Amino acid sequence: MTKLVRFTREDSIHAALGVIPAFCLIAFGKIAVGSAFAIGLLPTSLMGIAASRRLRLIYGLVGCLFGIGVFLGSLIINRNDTLVAAALFIVIAFVATILAVKRPAGGLLLSLLVPALGVGTGYAVAKAAGLMLAFVAGSIWSCLVMLPWPEFAPDPNLNARLMGLQPRHAKKYGLLLGLTAATAIIVGHQFHVPYPGWIATAALLIIRPLQGMTGWRGVGRAATTIAGTALVIVVIGLELGSWATAVCVSLITIMTIGARSSRLYVTPFGTAFLILTIELYGSTDAAGIRQVGMYRIVNNVYGALIALFYGLLVSWLLERLSASRSGNAAT
Repeated sequence: MTKLVRFTREDSIHAALGVIPAFCLIAFGKIAVGSAFAIGLLPTSLMGIAASRRLRLIYGLVGCLFGIGVFLGSLIINRNDTLVAAALFIVIAFVATILAVKRPAGGLLLSLLVPALGVGTGYAVAKAAGLMLAFVAGSIWSCLVMLPWPEFAPDPNLNARLMGLQPRHAKKYGLLLGLTAATAIIVGHQFHVPYPGWIATAALLIIRPLQGMTGWRGVGRAATTIAGTALVIVVIGLELGSWATAVCVSLITIMTIGARSSRLYVTPFGTAFLILTIELYGSTDAAGIRQVGMYRIVNNVYGALIALFYGLLVSWLLERLSASRSGNAAT
C-alpha cells in the first residue's frame, strides 16, 4: 500500500495549514461553507508548491480560474437548451485544445479548466456562484500559505512533463474532448438523470490525450470514487457533531493534498467525500443517503464509460484509419 499512496512532507504541511479556515468554519457549525472551502483548496494545492513565488501566484490564479469555469459551466447549461449547451461545449473544447498546444503549460490548463466547465453543469447558477467564491477563496488562501516557503531550483524535467500532457494531434483530441463533454451533457440532462453534472465531471476529468492515461484514469477514478462515497455514507450515518465532522473533513483534505503524487488516485476519493458531505450532512434519511451515494457511483461510471469510449475506442479507430490511409498513399 505504501507504494501506491505516498505522502510528502511539504504537501502535507501545506495541506494542514490550508485547511485551518475550513476546520474552524465546520467546527462552529458552518458545515457546507467549510466543506466547500476545503474543496476550493484543491485546484491550487494539488499542483504542489511551486519553485518560485511568482509561479505560486500563477498557481493561485489558475485555481481562481477553475472557480470561474464552474460558474460559466452553470451559465451555459442553465441559460441554453441541452443540445445548444452540448454544441457550445464542442466548440469550447476544440478551441481550447488548439490554444493549449501553443504553450508548454497549455495541456495542464486544458486538463483543469475544461473539467471546471463540466463541474458547473451540475449546479444552478446561484449555487455555482457560491462554489466559485469557495474556489476563489480556497485558491487565494492556498497561494498565500505556500508563499513563505523558500524558493528552490525548478525541476529540470518540468517542461518535458508538461509537454507530455500536450495532445499530439490537437484537432482530433479537441473534437474528441468536445464530443465527450457533449455526450455526457446529453446523457445527463436529456434523460433527466439525477445529479447529471457528476457524469460530465467524471468524463472530463478522465479523458486525456494519451490512450494509456485515459484507461488507467477511468479504472482508478471509478474505484476510488466508490471508496470515498462508501466512507462518507458511513460517516454521515454516525451523525457526528460539528467538531468531529471538522476533524474528518480536515483529515480527508490533508490526505488528498498530502498524497497528491501517489500512484493511487487519491483525489477522487477525497473529492467524493467532501462533495457528498455538503450534499448529505444533517440528513437522517438512511435510504435517501444511500440513494444519493448510489447516484454518485453510477454517474461516475457513466462518465468513465463515455471517456473510455472516446478516449480509447474512437481514438484507436481514428488512428487505425489514419494509418490505413497513409499505407494506401505510400503504395
